[in-house]
Amino acid sequence: MTILENVYGHAKRLSWIMSHLSKDEMAVEIGCGSGVMITLPLAKAGYRIRGLDPDRASIAYGQEVIRREGLDPELLSSRELLGLDFSPDAVIASEVLEHIPDQALSELLQTIRSELSAGGKLLVTVPNGYGWFEWEKFAWERLHLGRILVALKLHVIINAVKDLIWGSSGESRPRSTLAASPHLQFFSSKAILRLLEGHGFVIEAWTGSVLMAGPFSNLFFSKFQSFLRWNCRMGTRFPGIAAGFFILCRVRDEGRVGQRV
Repeated sequence: MTILENVYGHAKRLSWIMSHLSKDEMAVEIGCGSGVMITLPLAKAGYRIRGLDPDRASIAYGQEVIRREGLDPELLSSRELLGLDFSPDAVIASEVLEHIPDQALSELLQTIRSELSAGGKLLVTVPNGYGWFEWEKFAWERLHLGRILVALKLHVIINAVKDLIWGSSGESRPRSTLAASPHLQFFSSKAILRLLEGHGFVIEAWTGSVLMAGPFSNLFFSKFQSFLRWNCRMGTRFPGIAAGFFILCRVRDEGRVGQRV
């Protein structure tokens, strides 16, 4: 199973994570959901990775997907980070922190810091709580524009035109999670960097995901490869207003100076 690029920058995110891991490091993805977005492709690429998520239904679903891919379903579990019998070299928290309330978020970051092995790294990806995605989501859901599009069957027409131009994959992708979890945190770039630094991490590098993301962008541009490439480039060029942020950090006693890449 290959992660193809889309308006949300999923392939760019996976590539960024891979670029900051080595295959001899032991990595743990927390809040992995079904594991199909990160844990599974990393495992297939030869990385040492385990996925953890408290939602047992998502884990069971993901284990079946992983079994069909010919890998060990025990790569995924509902265990907690504190319950591991090894110290990870890297922890991945991808599209997770925004779903966690304040007190639990603080406790989670403290746990990650305490469980990382010496010199270990934390890889974080979060949406921009004030970026393009949140505005599209607001218009689609709260202003009911998505409901109008569906009622008029305009989405069917748009998808048919895209299939006519670029063809239909005919492929049903596995679900990334079975849990329904709303966004509880809305991070700006300054807010997420400040949060991580306040919990004992030094920012080594950060960048943006894509510029535009959301249900409208997905509907109109999902197969438009020139747009997808441009969208990824703009996220890197203008990270502060990107739809999401990718952040590499380590525990503070590493003493490194943060930079943007």
